[in-house]
Amino acid sequence: MFFAGALTGCAVVVAAFVFLFVMIAVYAKDEGDFSFGNEKIAIVPIEGEILDARETLDLLHKYANNSTVKAIVVRINSPGGAIAPSQEIYAAIRAIRAKSRKPIVASMDSVAASGGFYIAAACDRIVANPGSITGSIGVIMQWFNTKDLVQWAKLKPETITSGAMKAAGSPYRDLTDQERAYFQHIVTQLHSQFIRAVAEGRSGKLTVADVSKIADGRVFTGEEALELKLIDELGTIDDAVHDAAKSAGIKGEPAKIWPKRREASLFDLLTGSSDAESLIQKVVSRRLPQFLYRW
Repeated sequence: MFFAGALTGCAVVVAAFVFLFVMIAVYAKDEGDFSFGNEKIAIVPIEGEILDARETLDLLHKYANNSTVKAIVVRINSPGGAIAPSQEIYAAIRAIRAKSRKPIVASMDSVAASGGFYIAAACDRIVANPGSITGSIGVIMQWFNTKDLVQWAKLKPETITSGAMKAAGSPYRDLTDQERAYFQHIVTQLHSQFIRAVAEGRSGKLTVADVSKIADGRVFTGEEALELKLIDELGTIDDAVHDAAKSAGIKGEPAKIWPKRREASLFDLLTGSSDAESLIQKVVSRRLPQFLYRW
């Protein structure tokens, strides 16, 4: 009976350990952010056109409030996108840096241009590959003018407005001189916001005057960006993680947290949510005027 009890006890312990490791494996697979250790570097990816800030903001706040996460690396592979989401992520990074005192380092992938660079400028340091494409400090507004197509189809759109500028940017007719000046004023103001944000984020390295000289929409390679002080270092994401760990005072190789990539499901397609909604927005929005920080 003694040996039977001992064997049973051992079997229970082994089963408990097996169950524990299965749960760990499932957690790591489902959440994508399991890691041993109390000193971690969290990776926040920003990929593709920036149309919404919610997912990125959720990750930033999640890791800012996680006591085991000592620093954050924002991995950017984006040509930019909508202005407000870019500004919200920029503001969140600066607020988290000030409140949590956790270092936040930007790591540039293939492209981190326009809105992508806007976000990077909010970080403590910016690391880019020599061939990364960045910069594109500017604002673009464009849409399709379908006037000739509508006339060819013998359609006659009718528009009733409450004011002279309400239908400005209509795809069914050409812009008037007054409307063009009106839109140019907005583009210029948004451009000024971009320049000030970069100068504030790169304070001590670039002034508003410095940024203004190169803020004509040009893109730069990582090597050129380093010379212009738009970035701080040439390197890979591993170099960015090393910089973040060093700034956070982490000794040795830090554990890295990578969030799991979420793929659009059939439910998303049917309900028009998540990435599916973004794809639909990309197609539909092309016929409407938009102000964008996009390369």
